[in-house]
Order: sequence, then C-alpha cells, then structure tokens
Amino acid sequence: MDIAIKVNDLHKSFGKLNVLKGVSLDVAEGEVVSVIGPSGSGKSTLARCICHLEDIDQGEIYLYGKRIDKGNLSWKEQSQLVGMIFQQFNLFPHLSVLENITLSPIKVRGISGEKANEEALELLSKVGLVDKKDSRPSELSGGQQQRVAIARALAMEPRIMVFDEPTSALDPELVGEVLEVIADLAKSGMTMVIITHEMSFAKDVSDRVIFMADGVIVEQGTPEEILGKPREERTRSFLQRMLSHSIRDKEGQ
Repeated sequence: MDIAIKVNDLHKSFGKLNVLKGVSLDVAEGEVVSVIGPSGSGKSTLARCICHLEDIDQGEIYLYGKRIDKGNLSWKEQSQLVGMIFQQFNLFPHLSVLENITLSPIKVRGISGEKANEEALELLSKVGLVDKKDSRPSELSGGQQQRVAIARALAMEPRIMVFDEPTSALDPELVGEVLEVIADLAKSGMTMVIITHEMSFAKDVSDRVIFMADGVIVEQGTPEEILGKPREERTRSFLQRMLSHSIRDKEGQ
C-alpha cells in the first residue's frame, strides 16, 4: 500500500513559541486518521504544514513521494495532491455556490466551463445541495456553507483531504450534516486527516487516532485503543475532560 503522507521530524515555531517539536507521521493511502488533543497542542499547525500553508523550520513532508515543504511543486500539482477544509468556510461571498466550486477547476485545472459545471453539479448532489447552486453563501446556513466548501475542495480532485476542525464554527444542530458528508468520503476510500474534537465521530470513522499534546504525538493506535484504553495518563486526562464537557453540554440543553 502506498504511503500518502510522510512527515519526518517536523519542527515549527512562531517566534519563541515552539508549536511542533519533532513530529513524525505516516498515513497510508485510503487511511482515515483523526488527530485529537487540547487547544495549543499543534494539531492545526500540523494540518497547515501538510498542506504547505506554513513554512516549516526543520524536517520533511512528502505527499505520495513528492516533497512539498521546499515549495518546489506548482499550485496545480499541490492542489491535486491535497485539499483542506478549514474551521471557517472561506467561500467567495460575491459568487454563487456553483461559481465558488467551478472557479479553481477552470483556472487551475484548465477545464472548460461546461465540464466544470457538470462536475460541480455532481459534487453538489453528493453533498445534498443541488437546489442551492444559484444561492450566495450569505443565503446558506453554516452547515450548508461547509458542505459547499467540501465540494469546492473535491472539485480539484485531490488524492488527500485534510479537515481542520470542520464543525467547530457550527451551531450544534448543524454539525451532523457536515459529519455525514465526511463519513461518506471515508467510506469511499479517500485518504483523510481529520483534526477534530468530536470523539464519537473519530471513533466511528477512523482507522487510527492520534493524540497530540505540547507539540508532540503522545500516543496513537486504533480508536478502541486510544479512546477506550489509552496507555498514557495525559491521554486519559484529556478524554475525561472531554467527557465531562459533553455531559455538561447535554445537561444544559
């Protein structure tokens, strides 16, 4: 099986703040890896480095054997290797849903407008939003906007998808519709890295769960191992806090 993502001894600092302290990670083709951990653990920075949205200080990052951290790939090559979904939706407010999705395939992939429209409608069907194709982002709910953002990323036909807490900006009642789309992608065999605080979702969709804290990978294993029987005290303490937050949230509803 091909290695889709290889990260070797990754270090990243912002000024005097050391955010990643020697992270190494392999993700196999078709594998779904969820990354969990407290705020400030380096999860989002890891995701951004994998997508070459941050320059790194030390280490190496390869996507399907192509080194990306040196910036020697074109935007087209990189965007067809990896797509990223952010906490915020980042849609162009002045464009329709359909135009948001077709813009990059036409400009970067170089396909015709007709072909781009055809592919966009297929993707909108996949995320359940064909009826919103002519709407502006401001006319959509947060969950709908995030589903459009997923369709837009998929329109570049990436081999890997990275999700950085894709539901954290959503109202609780809208979370499920986005997680359902991501779960369908997981079933389709897409290679994915998911930064998430949704523990039950991580348990259901992941082949592997990674727990990060203080810029390092503390432990990793199957969802049953990490979420059910973690070896490290730091992991146990984090999961207990998450469980207590979840119980309080439910009691407050």
